[in-house]
Amino acid sequence: MPGMAGAGRRDVSRRQFLGGTSAAVLAAALTACTGGGQMSRQGQAAGNALQWWDQFRPLTKMLESDLFTPYEQSHAGVTIERRQMDLADLGQALQVARRSNQMPDVHSLAGLGGVSPAALVSEGWFQPVGKLADFAGSPVADQLYDGIHRFNGEIYSIPPFSGRWHEAVPWFNTALLQEAKVDAEDEPATWDDLREVARRVTKGTADDVYGMVIPLKDPAYLEALVHRLAMAAGAPGFGAIDWTTGAYVFDSQPYIDAIEFLVSLQKDKVVHPASASMGPRDARARWAAGQAAIYPWGAWFIGGLRVDEPEAVERGVGVWHIPCPETTRNFIYSPPQPGTFWVSSQSKKAQAAADLLLRMTTKEFQLKLAAAMDQPPALAEVVEEAQVHPAYRQCVANFQDDVRIGPVPEVGTPGVWQVLAEMRDIQPNLGGIVQSVLTGANVDVGGRLRRFKDQISAERERAIKAVREEKGVEVSLDAWVFANWDRKKDYEQQDYADR
Repeated sequence: MPGMAGAGRRDVSRRQFLGGTSAAVLAAALTACTGGGQMSRQGQAAGNALQWWDQFRPLTKMLESDLFTPYEQSHAGVTIERRQMDLADLGQALQVARRSNQMPDVHSLAGLGGVSPAALVSEGWFQPVGKLADFAGSPVADQLYDGIHRFNGEIYSIPPFSGRWHEAVPWFNTALLQEAKVDAEDEPATWDDLREVARRVTKGTADDVYGMVIPLKDPAYLEALVHRLAMAAGAPGFGAIDWTTGAYVFDSQPYIDAIEFLVSLQKDKVVHPASASMGPRDARARWAAGQAAIYPWGAWFIGGLRVDEPEAVERGVGVWHIPCPETTRNFIYSPPQPGTFWVSSQSKKAQAAADLLLRMTTKEFQLKLAAAMDQPPALAEVVEEAQVHPAYRQCVANFQDDVRIGPVPEVGTPGVWQVLAEMRDIQPNLGGIVQSVLTGANVDVGGRLRRFKDQISAERERAIKAVREEKGVEVSLDAWVFANWDRKKDYEQQDYADR
């Protein structure tokens, strides 16, 4: 999830969300909603202000000075009040607000357990904005997709960020590499190269400094990391799906190799020994304190550092391409960037909200967005001229080399979201399996992955049958098959029509 540098992950599960939450969860969410979070404008009357909720801490200053204040100055009588919360608090607060008819006018979907926007649109959460502002003529028009941003011909949201990114970027502490006599310019191209760098740092620096830090406490982080490493090892598609067949490939060799690579780092004793108790924010703080040299995380890593640990940026930070098992490079695949901000169906300020979203698509705003160094902006080319740290500029340039946009079943077949909503969570999932392996459990990795693949495949088939028979939805396993997918190219809008 973009902009979640260090945010906690106690997301409401997809089925828990769709089925309603318990009284205890709602009570906790109400507490978070009324007592937590950071307000960008203290003391304004909530009833008169446009309410905006999100999780993007690194964007706080930029949103305030470059989006909200200029809009208020040019629109007399309009005030905007923003609340920034961690993922879990935001997701729970949104559910409380929904039930009590107190939704913010604009909000992100963070913390809602991966619920498809299509499901929320079908339940009446949002209102369309396409007729309120010229999104179809905006600079991001070619990044608007049916089933992601457009539903039943109506535009509901836009992608202010780029979809060309991944969350396994090796960020490094330049001072620690220098101390260990490692040349940062000699980029580790392979997993073995990265292991060697981590070993040299662990041996060539102080006793309490390690080559890497990996937040093992967070299964969702581990799941994302293994997906990316598996693609670097040649796994097709994202989400462990081979788009040429539609089949899950959790038990394929690239996934086994990715987990074994992480195990090898543990065996080398180059991973910070407290990693098992760390979430992403904890790990970033340890990295910033100079306790580890390398941290695999997303582009927003440096933006988070600049907000919370700016001294670490001053000491020196750099970035490499994601390494692959061999010198042959494999692409990392990501879906098109989904809509980030949505206008509530309860909002009476939809015109102002649409105006603000449209402003986010301009080059001027995209330059400011790049300067915040969170997820890369939708107009990624502006990073070249934006005021950003050289490491962030290099990170975004690396994404252009390493990442390709893959197909999305929901775009090609509208009924897919109902299948995904119907599917029950399988536990332990990939993240849970990886966590158990890395925290010392005696696990048959191949066997456990095979069992999970079989379980999730059966669950998808059950869900397809259920929505066909109970809801009359036209959908089959063919919705996950994209025979015209070229692994070397982006899967573009016309490709869906040409399937």
